[in-house]
Amino acid sequence: MHALMFAVLALACVALTTLFAPAHAAEAIAGAAVVLSAEAMVAAAAPTVASFAVTVLSGLASLLLARIGPVWLSGLLAGRIEIAVRTAVDYGLNAVEGAAKGQVLTIPVGSAVVAKALQRALDSTPGWIVRLAGGPDELGARIFRSLDLEPDSTAAKVLEPALRQIIPAAR
Repeated sequence: MHALMFAVLALACVALTTLFAPAHAAEAIAGAAVVLSAEAMVAAAAPTVASFAVTVLSGLASLLLARIGPVWLSGLLAGRIEIAVRTAVDYGLNAVEGAAKGQVLTIPVGSAVVAKALQRALDSTPGWIVRLAGGPDELGARIFRSLDLEPDSTAAKVLEPALRQIIPAAR
């Protein structure tokens, strides 16, 4: 970061030197007396300094955005996927008879909830979010992991039968 500041300072010195040196040399040769006005110097340098400052600040803003942008976007998208899973689970629990929020689900009921929830998620969630979540199979796995199931419930007993019920075109 210090090297960047030194480079900016050096570039500013070069820009100011090239801006003012030829004008003052011509005035010194033309007349014996040279009147230097601070206002005239500032007015002459203002467009160059402003252009240089805008360029440097734009570069710094780009660097900052490159560092924090992916982290911010990742958090935003992860939250959107989580909302889709939560909404689908709520729908599945309401759509399947014998299932209720906060209740431990049996294997057949859990499988039916996963199937209904996954179908709802595929029907109502934009395709790019489903792809970002890892596709229908991963979305189904997320739904499966969010349910409160019997202790002997496994993915092979609950998730696989639910995935087989989903329309093959959606997978």
